Amino acid sequence: PHFARKSVLRISMLVYVVLQRDAAVAPNGTVHALLLPSADGEWEELSVGPSQFAGAGFGVFPRSTARLDWGALETPVLMPYLGLETVVQDAHLLKLLLRVLQGNFVPLTAGEVAAAGGGQLVADGLCAVPPAAFGGRRRGAPPPPLAPGTELLQVAHTCAANAFKGKVQSLSAGRGEVCYLLSEEVQGVLGLGGEGRGHLWQLLLLHMPPPQPTHLPAATVGGDCWLDLGDRQHQHADRNLATHVAHVWRKEEGYVLINAHPAFAEPVSLVGMINEPPAGEAPTTRMIQAYARLLDDADPLLAARGLRQPDGAREAWVAHTLPPQGAAPPPRGVPHPLSERMVLYCTTRKAYREGSEISVDYGVSYSRDYASSKHRATPALYKVPSDEMCPRDCARARWPQLPGWHNPDMQPRRRPLFRKDASCGGAILVCPDDPALVRRRKQALGIDDEAAAEPLGTPPKQRLPPAPPSIATVFAKRKRVA
Repeated sequence: PHFARKSVLRISMLVYVVLQRDAAVAPNGTVHALLLPSADGEWEELSVGPSQFAGAGFGVFPRSTARLDWGALETPVLMPYLGLETVVQDAHLLKLLLRVLQGNFVPLTAGEVAAAGGGQLVADGLCAVPPAAFGGRRRGAPPPPLAPGTELLQVAHTCAANAFKGKVQSLSAGRGEVCYLLSEEVQGVLGLGGEGRGHLWQLLLLHMPPPQPTHLPAATVGGDCWLDLGDRQHQHADRNLATHVAHVWRKEEGYVLINAHPAFAEPVSLVGMINEPPAGEAPTTRMIQAYARLLDDADPLLAARGLRQPDGAREAWVAHTLPPQGAAPPPRGVPHPLSERMVLYCTTRKAYREGSEISVDYGVSYSRDYASSKHRATPALYKVPSDEMCPRDCARARWPQLPGWHNPDMQPRRRPLFRKDASCGGAILVCPDDPALVRRRKQALGIDDEAAAEPLGTPPKQRLPPAPPSIATVFAKRKRVA
């Protein structure tokens, strides 16, 4: 997953569209204004600043321009949720990848699984499975067994009972039913395997203890100057990369995970910074999933409202949207009329005051440790102190460079996560966590150091994903959004 296509446009754009719930269903009759970023990811009609909601950090605010007056909207406004996309073929694998982004996995090798009685495994997409479970007759003979040193991730099966306590996979309960994923491939499809992002993967490795001491390979930046994590475990477990994600099902290709986490510092992911409102307050936008259809200037829907597409709208549409997978290409020189299915935030009011933060409801399935709108807070497993940022960093913050644990250049005053080491060419190193907080976490989980260092022992029962053709067939979509 990566951001590939660069628009020739130097300004953000507003494009008039109508929405379709399904590609085969006629669009509704409501005209929407779809906001699209500029070539360098700028959003002129939106800005990021300190949130007005307690504890929310930074939020998104409306900003009026010559194209859009937020104080008197002529049509509902759509804001697309853009980010690093990963496409998988079944919902089960989507959930496993979410758990990896949460840091809820145990790293080990294929040799360790075999030595514990788990037998040999073969690669099947992102998964490592027994040869007998590979793909079925339609897939042909299984590939050779994985080399003993192949790095795997043990993730609790999504249907396993008692697999987690407080969203944390325990060694005792996690032995019931697990799946194995190929570590290198998972890092690649989640955008964590590239240069400059190795520190984010090191963060996730700190969350869970390995079944036995595991060698961590040198990162792409800084080489063996990276800190030796050794037996460090359960550190910085409150910090993960699954807090700014959305997912959508596209019947043309599969289940799509969209990650807009600020740790990736992608300018086009600004909409992912929109917060939920405080308890008792209604959100000012709503989240929808739909196809967007570009309107022609001659369309009666535009004519009836006295509207026309702004200059450059068609170029922006072609640059920032993709047609549904497998759709017939339009005639040369004609833009594709229909976008792929997208996650969109849609306005629900006719007027928005500048300086008033935009908000949205993430839905009932989102796990939150704060009360929001009509949702109650989920009690935290243990108390974690809030990050205290340097006022100077907050004053010079500009999207996408925002202060926070995710930004190596603007770290919290207390409990910093990353630091740069000049002696290693500016390599980003992982800082040890507060020992008192680590002990508090272990006590909440009911484990001690001896239990955490327990060797593999009896291999866990591996529960495989659904039968082919959906089993672990994964590909990274070459997304072009900026």
